[in-house]
Amino acid sequence: MKKTSPKYLLALLLICVHIWQASLVRPVADDYTLLKIYSQEGFESFISFIWNNFGGNITPAAIRGLYLAISLDASNWYGFIAFSITTSLLVIVSYLILISWLTNRGMRQVTINDLLIALLASLAFEGLFTPGLSSAYLFGAASGVHLWPICIFIISLKFIQFYSVKSSRLGFMGFLVLSILLGFIVGNSGIAESSSIFLALLALVTNLYRRRSAQSHFRFRVAISAHLAGVGLGLATIFIAPGFSNRNNRLGKIDEDFFSLLESFRSSLASFFGEILTHPIWLLAFLIVISWKSSLKIDSSHAKSLLLFFSLTFVMLVLGGTFGYAAWHQSSGLIFLLAPVAYCIPLLNSPLLNILKKSGLAYKKIAFFALTLSLLGMLARGVIVQKERSYAWDSNLARNYCSAIQSSELPLLGAEIKYWPIGLGVEDVNRWEWMEEDYRSWLSSIYQNNSQKCYGLD
Repeated sequence: MKKTSPKYLLALLLICVHIWQASLVRPVADDYTLLKIYSQEGFESFISFIWNNFGGNITPAAIRGLYLAISLDASNWYGFIAFSITTSLLVIVSYLILISWLTNRGMRQVTINDLLIALLASLAFEGLFTPGLSSAYLFGAASGVHLWPICIFIISLKFIQFYSVKSSRLGFMGFLVLSILLGFIVGNSGIAESSSIFLALLALVTNLYRRRSAQSHFRFRVAISAHLAGVGLGLATIFIAPGFSNRNNRLGKIDEDFFSLLESFRSSLASFFGEILTHPIWLLAFLIVISWKSSLKIDSSHAKSLLLFFSLTFVMLVLGGTFGYAAWHQSSGLIFLLAPVAYCIPLLNSPLLNILKKSGLAYKKIAFFALTLSLLGMLARGVIVQKERSYAWDSNLARNYCSAIQSSELPLLGAEIKYWPIGLGVEDVNRWEWMEEDYRSWLSSIYQNNSQKCYGLD
């Protein structure tokens, strides 16, 4: 196949979309707290604040803090952009690994069709009612906690599979240390995602040790066990942190009675289940069925394992929302898994799929066009509102900066994301007092490093 064919051009276009949306990233929500503390007190104080107030998942904060170090004074947004691009790379590579695993192929057998599926799925976070693209690529504080651990977990398993066979004895010992470190990063992230990964790994290790007669798998068992130990250590670190209990006390869920928790459970279940049920990613599944026909051969045991892990992650998120709160930015990891889960739909052999497979060429073309248009519409809406938010944020910065350093009583101008036609989206400093306080404090702290003149406000 010529590399100038439409498929390669489409892949290039989708990669450009990733880079473009990364260039639109600006601070949002928790970023204002990060910028304030990091710019005023330094990196160590920022990590200490997370440890003492928001739980022991300090690894995502530390990684993100290293990226954003060059963007603390608002002179550039390269740190935010780099973090978003890294997230895109993690997502795309993870999808390619999952696709090759589901179809029992090596990474060297990945095709342009597989790459297109990965690129389409990586941009199909956007829900009908939830800002999925924002939670995955614009709100790095959320993606680092909820999306990164699942991606790193998948990539880690691929590394373990490769190096447990290919490496020398000394190299394998060094890789065990890396497995523990990667496990700690995975476990020291979102409680729901880390817990589901820990339970999935525990089940895998238990199954591996039941089949100890297979000596060829000895290294793999050891490496997976080391990874599990790292995940367990990272997860335990969350629970022992003073910030874990302090945050629970602020949320007030510890002292709630049974019926109040039951109501919270109902609300959390409705939030996450409703998002999954109405998500356009199901359209991508039908696109795959229509386009790739019978060439799609999926390993049924791998597909069942993925479905179980998806279900486990869903349950842990619902429970987390019950004892905490359910929010739009918490489901990016779950939506990430929804794409390959939808990829397994052909295994169901449902009457609808049989109709699609046996339908005429004209019908398939019409369905393909309609579904593609729907997916592109969701993608366009997500990117457009990000663009509008980015431009509004930049234009409001100068006015808010002058207001902050002059101690003006004028309210700050927030740059919210509003999803048409429903008008809901991502709120900003004009809605939340804690965001406003941290934003003002950050703007005041960068005054000495900013040469902009302020002559008064109307």
